[in-house]
Amino acid sequence: DEFASESGAMVVCAFRPSLWDAPTLERVACVHPHEMGIRAGRPAFRMFSSGADRWSVDGVIDSECAAAFNAAVRAAVRHTPKVRLRFDTLEMIDAAGMHALVEAARQLPDRRIIVEGANETVRLCWELAGYAAPGMPVVMAV
Repeated sequence: DEFASESGAMVVCAFRPSLWDAPTLERVACVHPHEMGIRAGRPAFRMFSSGADRWSVDGVIDSECAAAFNAAVRAAVRHTPKVRLRFDTLEMIDAAGMHALVEAARQLPDRRIIVEGANETVRLCWELAGYAAPGMPVVMAV
């Protein structure tokens, strides 16, 4: 709920009736909001778990979705000191997206984010933006 509220993400919960008794399902339905209508367009990026303390990120992270990306990264690092983000299928991250990534790590002290699989252009932009400096809480691995 916290991640969905902060990021504006759409969350879908599905419960198999055969695994739950009717009173439990009724109680769950009372606390979950229900939405109907036209489905929102596909987000510019997706971030999904790909293992323990590993997240894969794909799509485009730009100024339009930098705040949502920041919220997603903060949610991922909130309960663990080190997280790995896979950028293998990330098409592009602009300056606002890079800033959102670094700020997410800075907002939660003593966290370390290791970015793996970034393409050469992303790594070069990271360096040119000055984020490859020592002591940075986000490291772009080669």
